[in-house]
Amino acid sequence: MKIQVHRKKLTQKTVQMHKKSPQLILKFTIAFVLFISTLGTAFAQGNDFPETSDEYFAKAKLEGKKNNNFERATAYCEKALELAPLDMDIKEYLGKCYMEIGELEKARITLLEVLEKSPRRTDARHYLLNIETQTERYSSAVCYANELLEITPYSKTLWMRKVNLYNLMDNRVEANRETKRLYQIFPEDEEVRIMYNNVLKEDALKNNKEGDLTSAVQQYKEALKVTKNDPDLYLNLINLYLKLGNTTEALNTADMGLYYLPDNTDILNKKIGILQDQNRYQEAIGLVQKQLQKRQSTRYNDLLIYLTLEAARYNRNSDPYVLYGQLYERDRGNNEAHDYLLNTALSKGYYHDAQLILTQDLKSNPNSKELLSKQLFVYENLGDKSGERRTLEKLYSLYPGDYDITLKYNEMAYEDAKVAFADHDYNNALPVFIRLSNNPDYGKSAKSYMYSIYVAKKSYTLAMDLIESMIRNNPGEHQYVLKKIDLLTAMEDYANAYDLILEYKSRYPDVLQYSYMFKDFSIAYIKYLNEKEAYDTVGLVADALVDEDPNNMLAYNYAIGARISMGKYAEAMEMIKTARRNFPEDKGFRLKEAGVYSQMGDHDKAVAALRSLVEDYPYNPDIKGALIEEMFLQAKVFELDNEPFQAKAVYHEILLIKPNDVQAALKLANIYIDRQEYVEGMLIVDNCLDFNPNNTDLLYKKGVIYEHMSDYKRALYFQSKYVPPPHKYEEHLDHLEYLESKLLKNQVNISYLKATSDSILVTTSVASLEYLRFEGRNTYVARVNYAARPTGVGVQGEADWYHTFKDKSSFIANAGIANRFFPAMKLSFSYYEPFKKNWQGEVGARYNRLLDDRNFYTGIFGIARTFDKVWLNARVLFMSDTDDFYNSVFAQGRFYMNNDRDYAVAMASIGTAPEDQKLDFQVNTLTSYVNTMVGAGYFHHFSHRTTFGVMGNWYNYRVTSTSYINQYNLYLTIRTKF
Repeated sequence: MKIQVHRKKLTQKTVQMHKKSPQLILKFTIAFVLFISTLGTAFAQGNDFPETSDEYFAKAKLEGKKNNNFERATAYCEKALELAPLDMDIKEYLGKCYMEIGELEKARITLLEVLEKSPRRTDARHYLLNIETQTERYSSAVCYANELLEITPYSKTLWMRKVNLYNLMDNRVEANRETKRLYQIFPEDEEVRIMYNNVLKEDALKNNKEGDLTSAVQQYKEALKVTKNDPDLYLNLINLYLKLGNTTEALNTADMGLYYLPDNTDILNKKIGILQDQNRYQEAIGLVQKQLQKRQSTRYNDLLIYLTLEAARYNRNSDPYVLYGQLYERDRGNNEAHDYLLNTALSKGYYHDAQLILTQDLKSNPNSKELLSKQLFVYENLGDKSGERRTLEKLYSLYPGDYDITLKYNEMAYEDAKVAFADHDYNNALPVFIRLSNNPDYGKSAKSYMYSIYVAKKSYTLAMDLIESMIRNNPGEHQYVLKKIDLLTAMEDYANAYDLILEYKSRYPDVLQYSYMFKDFSIAYIKYLNEKEAYDTVGLVADALVDEDPNNMLAYNYAIGARISMGKYAEAMEMIKTARRNFPEDKGFRLKEAGVYSQMGDHDKAVAALRSLVEDYPYNPDIKGALIEEMFLQAKVFELDNEPFQAKAVYHEILLIKPNDVQAALKLANIYIDRQEYVEGMLIVDNCLDFNPNNTDLLYKKGVIYEHMSDYKRALYFQSKYVPPPHKYEEHLDHLEYLESKLLKNQVNISYLKATSDSILVTTSVASLEYLRFEGRNTYVARVNYAARPTGVGVQGEADWYHTFKDKSSFIANAGIANRFFPAMKLSFSYYEPFKKNWQGEVGARYNRLLDDRNFYTGIFGIARTFDKVWLNARVLFMSDTDDFYNSVFAQGRFYMNNDRDYAVAMASIGTAPEDQKLDFQVNTLTSYVNTMVGAGYFHHFSHRTTFGVMGNWYNYRVTSTSYINQYNLYLTIRTKF
């Protein structure tokens, strides 16, 4: 918005200026229409420029990724490949495009060509894997999967695709084998576990069909190690045990199944059936009753009736348990019946009956150790964890000294604490582990859990005290030392952790864990040190890692980076050379080498190194960018060393690599401008504009070149397109006004010169009126000089012609006539020749016909030198009136102010005739006298159109050896253009 406002102000200012004249408004309107027409034509032509391979490739990827239009992406890729047939990135993406549009054979051929040229590409192999799968060339697809697994051996997706390929080939043996390998790699992955479980089930089913029941049992047992919640596994294994006649294992399997799947009715029914077949009706009845307690079920009600009837038939009046039961129902105080029923129920597994009896007994004797122990036994066999825990806690509270009770209680408490630890319930787990930390059975394990809890709660002091005591008490167990190292790392005490690793690595060279930890920890330590900018320590740690593992590329990178950060470039270069001996073709180290050369200021070597990299990686944009960046630095050094030819060559090379680089084009154009080679500079800018048609910096530079070529119309046109930064805006507007003023064709100058003397009673003055007309390389001047004296009025008319050639040489021709006071006739001609960029020579001659009919001749030799804001000029004049010879040496300088418009003038001369011949008394009366002159002045631009100047000269004439005359000239002038 700010830029638009600036442009609007500029436009308004220009329009207001041109409103001053209807004729100028008409000219501006015609120029604006022509400009719009030209701009439209240029825009239309600009759309026909051919695009590069990179642009086609970028369009192809955009169509493929963003729009999913692979038909159009294929067309763009084919165009890009025509322009860059060796670019494997383009060719690889073209293969993908063929695959996406269904041209699978062309995709296969294209991608195989890519792998032939660039065999390490992975994307091409992934595409070929998909293509071979779609075309049912499964063996070939397996080969590509194997090649990719060599690169990424832990890719779950690739392993699963390989398994699927074997399944598609109906090669169950290989599919199962690969599934087992997949499970070995990813044992915790749920999807893999399911696949592996299915394989085991299939193997078990196959063995079962083949009659190998023992192998089938083993397969199902293996499957249960992997999956605990698959009811089919339990049911199939139970059936196998029943076929083998092993009812005990069948029941154990059913119990395990019900432990993990307590609500599975199929397993429960299987257990009930086994118990029924073994005539263990009471246990079967107990299971059914338990189910009915949970929820009413018609089926279980019927089953209970059926089992009760069968049990009655089996035990009809012959089972003592039934008889004692009937007796106990009639006489609750019969100890014999009570003891038999309780002992039989416990021994035969009638746990519900036992529980009823024990519950009744404990009411009268709640703290009985014997009764509580039996109740604990019942709960354990019923799987009632809640009852088991309550009973065991009560026993432990009543009889803490009992070894068996304490043993069981500790086991239960330890398992509960482990569960709490897994659930991050550290507040409940920690007290248990602390109590068990001195237990001979659980001590070590409990302390390990205590240590983990302290670390998790960031109680590092307690954790350190504990681990150090464990190290002291277990000097040969290195796991505790490794834990201490981990603790120091968690505390960010990397220095002590590193020293500890070095100490134990040296003390136990055969313990490989320290070597492994040294490598891994060194990297973590270096990252920490880099964040702290402790580069000196980074260097030491990285060097030690290099010594330990000379093939550790990351260690070299850190060692080199530390030295670069500290500015130790020589050491960095030595480390790079060592790394390159181990990894001679590594791109990263070669880039670092170039970077260090650059940091050392050896840009020639840096550029050479990057050129070599570009030759090996011609399509890598990062390397090309680094080369261009380094070449800019090299060119800058050349420019600082005043070697423009070398700088120019470098910028040309940058533009060969990257023709659209604006910065290089601008730098190169500046060199040509400094050398006044404007045509060459314009060619560079125009070539870059072909790639960047709307770049305002390039358009501005084109306007600058036109300004140097004195084509102010085009200079104004192109420079007005530039949008300067805010702090340069007013300056830019001012310069545009200056260019506009250079387009004005007319100028009027009005001057007044007054001369006085301290010894001669003469005061005179001269007034001048000049009209200048600017026409391209020509400037025409008409001038009238006016002088009034007591003896009359003198008028002199003059005409000048200034002409500049294409090579910047120029001449000035002058002619004039007068009636009195001034020379009756005058002719002059001067030729100016520029050389050596800032120098200019002058050769000229003058002829004056004086009023007394004498002829006065003058020869002129001059030289001028331009600096940044200073212009110096020296001239030697040889004069003669045919009788005598005169001479004068004249020097002057202009000193421009910061605005480059106002300037001060200083001058001096010495000779036998003054340089200024406008006043007749200077020529006629004061020649042949040695004279000196000093002068100074100041010219101020009120605007780019109007200038006012004032200058004073002090002449001193030696008339005799002891007498001098002083003359004072005051010169005023005002100039204006229109």
